[in-house]
Amino acid sequence: MAQYYFLISSLTELALDEGFRKHPYPVFEEFVREELTKLDYADLRKCFLLNDVSNFTAALKSTSSEAAFRKPSCYDKDELEEGLIDPDILFPFLADFIWDVRSESRIFPGISEENELLRRMMEAISAGDEPLISGFTRSYLEFEMQLKNLTTALSCRNEGRSFTEDIIPFDHFSGSIAVSQAADFGLGGDLGVMFELIDIYGGASPLAVEKAITAARWAWLDDMVDYRLFSREAVFAYAVKIADVERWLLITPEEGRKKLDELLNQLHRDIRKMTREENSE
Repeated sequence: MAQYYFLISSLTELALDEGFRKHPYPVFEEFVREELTKLDYADLRKCFLLNDVSNFTAALKSTSSEAAFRKPSCYDKDELEEGLIDPDILFPFLADFIWDVRSESRIFPGISEENELLRRMMEAISAGDEPLISGFTRSYLEFEMQLKNLTTALSCRNEGRSFTEDIIPFDHFSGSIAVSQAADFGLGGDLGVMFELIDIYGGASPLAVEKAITAARWAWLDDMVDYRLFSREAVFAYAVKIADVERWLLITPEEGRKKLDELLNQLHRDIRKMTREENSE
C-alpha cells in the first residue's frame, strides 16, 4: 500500500500559499495529481461522484452549454462534454442512464432524474462481489449517501413533508429511514457519527445544521483513517475535508477560515504524532 509521507508533510507548506487560502481545493488537487499514483488519483476523483450526478443531470436538462457545474468531480467539464457525445466512455451506470433519458425509457420515471441516477450509481457501487468501486472510495460514497438520506428525511420530517420518494434505497440503513416512524428511524447505534444530527433539526439555524453535517463527515473520515496518517486513505480524507473548506468559504468566509484553521491544526497534530512514534521505535 502506497505511503505518502512527502505529500502529507508538504500540506503544511502548501497551506502557506495565498492561492490555497482563497481557493484551497484547486491548489491541493494540482499538487496531489503529481504526487499520487495514477490509480490512487483516479480513486480520489471517484470520491466526488455525487457532484457528477448533479452535473450530468443538469447538462441533460440544459439547452445551454453553460449548465451549472459542481466541483470537485470525477469527470471534469471537458470529460463531461465528451461523455455526452459518446456515453460509452463513461461509467456504465452513467452511460445507461444517458441512453435511457434520451430514448425516454427511464427505469424510475416517478422520481427526479437526479434521484434515479443516484439509485443507479449506488446499485452499481454496492452490488455483487466485484463492485464498480471498492475500498475507501466505496465506503465513503456509501457513507455520504447514508448521510444524504438521513438529512433529507430529517429536514422533511421537521417541515411535515413526505420524504419516502426522496430516499435512495441501497442498504438496510437507508431502508430503515424510508419506513420507520421512530425518532431515530430505528437505527440506534447504527447512526454512529450521525447520531447528533437526530435532534438538531428541531430549532437550529441552517448554518448550525450545516456545521453539524460537516462535523459528522469529518468524524467519519477520522475514524476511517485512524492511525494510517500517511496512507492514501489519509490523502483522500484531506481531499474531502479541503473540498468542504472550499464550500464553506463560499457559504460564509468566516466559517470557511475557521474550518481551514481546524484542518491545519489537525494536520500539525498528526505530523507531530507520527514523528514521535517514529522516533520512539
